Amino acid sequence: MISKRAIAGRHGLGFILTCVFALPLSHKLFADAGPSLAEAARENRARLHFDGKSFAGPALDILLADARNSLFFLIGEEHGIAENPKLVAQLFRSLVADGYTNLVIEVSPPVARLLDVATQAGGIDGLRALYSTPGGEPAFFGMQQEAELLAAARAALPDADQVLWGVDYEVASDRPLLRELARMDRPDTAGQPLDDLTSASAAAWKKHEESGDPRYIFSFSGDPDLVATLRESWPAAGPMAVQIMHTLQETLEINRLWARGSGFLSNERRAALIRSNFLDYWRGWERDAAKPRVMVKLGANHVIRGLNMTGTFDLGSLLPELAALEGERSLSVLVLPGKETLTAVLNPASWTYEPRPPRDNYARGLEALSDAAYPDVYTLIDLEALRPIVRGRDRKFGRDLVRTVHGFDYVLIMSGSTPSSELTHD
Repeated sequence: MISKRAIAGRHGLGFILTCVFALPLSHKLFADAGPSLAEAARENRARLHFDGKSFAGPALDILLADARNSLFFLIGEEHGIAENPKLVAQLFRSLVADGYTNLVIEVSPPVARLLDVATQAGGIDGLRALYSTPGGEPAFFGMQQEAELLAAARAALPDADQVLWGVDYEVASDRPLLRELARMDRPDTAGQPLDDLTSASAAAWKKHEESGDPRYIFSFSGDPDLVATLRESWPAAGPMAVQIMHTLQETLEINRLWARGSGFLSNERRAALIRSNFLDYWRGWERDAAKPRVMVKLGANHVIRGLNMTGTFDLGSLLPELAALEGERSLSVLVLPGKETLTAVLNPASWTYEPRPPRDNYARGLEALSDAAYPDVYTLIDLEALRPIVRGRDRKFGRDLVRTVHGFDYVLIMSGSTPSSELTHD
């Protein structure tokens, strides 16, 4: 490297100032001289083949190789793509031999435990039995392909204590959680507060059933003070009771903020809960010699690195840093539906899934990537190669694209994808 003093001796101060102040212009010229974003995307893509049952091709090999060298494998999705849970199931089964032990899903910790027990005991029929009770079907996992994923992940590790980890709040499963509390030994002082909370839940869901109005879903209409009163009346509650009551209260607090127009504070509190719930699982493993390798499947907003789409820092910011502390790395993939395809979107009035255009619009602003996808096969694009092109150029490429390229390692575009279907149960 040539020192500043040597440069000054040969060229004088004028040359130094020219170099310093011309650097941004020179950088722009070099950047523009390189490949365009579209060219770079096409040069760094790989095919993923799907025959309706299994996946194959160079893209699958790339994902498996990277996942084997990662502590965390984060899959951020647009919900409701039928083929994505099929892919996740195949990836998880393949990676169990490499030390993957847990699948993180978008439900609360106590509901994940219910799902885990149900699938361990009876596979997908165990889920049908759980869902046959009022409120037993949690959001997202009433879709056929999502339910099959849970059963497949559990079957891959049949003797494990728990495979499914839940990190979120709880949208719809307050009733089975309240039934769990009712089965537990508790002091007499907790009897009436639990009855009051259970009655409030039942009344809210009755109004929802009669009116079809989503505002009556208990998680959005319930009073968190009812849970606080129950917690105060049950001071020596066991770990599972504490976890259930914490989940119920946080859910109601988060959604009360939303209902009152404090959307950012609601999203911020939810993201903090997701991070905290994951760390509770992770700290439980610190007593053991071997760390688990963990696959995460959540909405893309929760697993993107850095500031996410709601302006908060979620699990996608925590896990790469946690991996680095362990001397490891993390891998993150964004999964998008194909162009002009439909996804399964929850209708909260009827609690059914309907084929509709993607609700979360994670593909918005990413046309440069979707245009590079093969039209007749799924396409994996390596985003690392695109970062030098888009870095610091939000005005040219748009904030959504720049954030995505830096926030994920790959994007997988499922050309010709189909919407998930409904799981039939009583």
